[in-house]
Amino acid sequence: IPARLPRAAPWASAGMRLHMATTEPKITEVTMPALSSTMTEGKIVSWEKSVGDRVSSGDVIMVVESDKANMDVETYEDGFLARILVEEGEPVP
Repeated sequence: IPARLPRAAPWASAGMRLHMATTEPKITEVTMPALSSTMTEGKIVSWEKSVGDRVSSGDVIMVVESDKANMDVETYEDGFLARILVEEGEPVP
């Protein structure tokens, strides 16, 4: 008994092709904001989110110590925190 071949999709005969798209995750780097006009570096006091946490626009992700005060830093995008490159207590230019 010959094997049955799969029937072609109706659009295949019209010269159309199906392309499966995979999307790469968009990575947005969070940089140290200038919290004052005299700020040359800041220190990360604490991370309010952990690696793998879901973040939404407006969420506080870290607390930064500047030359004048400690300030909350919010995210402007939705997504997940993929990696922390600077640990708490480290200065960042």
